[in-house]
Amino acid sequence: MAGRRGAAPSPSGELLRTILAVLVGALLLRGTVAETFTVTGGSMAPTLLEGDVLAVSRLAYGLKLPFIDLTLLPLASPRRGDVVVFSDPRDRSRLTVRRVIGVAGDVVELREQLLFIGGVAQPRLPAGEFSYQERDQASRARRTDTCRRFREMLALGPLVGEIADGPEGQAEAWSRGATAGAVGHELLQCRRVRAGRGEGPFGPVRRGHVFVVGDNRDRSSDGRDGGWQVAESDLIGRVALVGWSWGPEGWWFGSSTGQGVRIDRLLKPVE
Repeated sequence: MAGRRGAAPSPSGELLRTILAVLVGALLLRGTVAETFTVTGGSMAPTLLEGDVLAVSRLAYGLKLPFIDLTLLPLASPRRGDVVVFSDPRDRSRLTVRRVIGVAGDVVELREQLLFIGGVAQPRLPAGEFSYQERDQASRARRTDTCRRFREMLALGPLVGEIADGPEGQAEAWSRGATAGAVGHELLQCRRVRAGRGEGPFGPVRRGHVFVVGDNRDRSSDGRDGGWQVAESDLIGRVALVGWSWGPEGWWFGSSTGQGVRIDRLLKPVE
């Protein structure tokens, strides 16, 4: 007697299995390769604006198990200038985005708004003004602010100097630190400099930790508020680009609210 042939798979069952495989694959990729993060405030202006949706590389510093953030294979260490998303040590249920300013061993200090790392000034140049909208913390109403914009250069190598060194000594110390490279980014100062005003020193940064500061230096809650540091194990990843952006001065079909897609920010790399 001839053997019984197996039933042919149903098209609907095959489709369901394919959809499930795609969904599982997408979840695994999201958990190990990339993540998205939506900016909800102005602490990182002008680099990031409220309404930006960020593409975050989860492989920047290591291969992690999905959903539990256990590092299986370290790949690199955070560098000064990296824009990172992390679990906020003040409230671990909240994700935050800031810029890495200090790495292990660094002492960070601001003197009259000028940033010093390891006693070495990080040079910056005026870059005009920048206007942006943000929400008032109390009323949640939007307001427009115009601030001074600067371009700051961070040396990537070891920085050893004295704040009291003269301009030539400071320049030489920064140049030694910059032999390993340097990265530039923009920042805002929304308050006028006050003579003698200082912040810090903060650090030394502990091994396996980083010190983070917002690019909107006068409107950012960051490591300067108590000198807290972020464990590298709490880093979700490094921000690669702004994938999507919705907010004031954006464009949308027939919109009369001033809200829409900010086309100039789509797929914009993040310095």
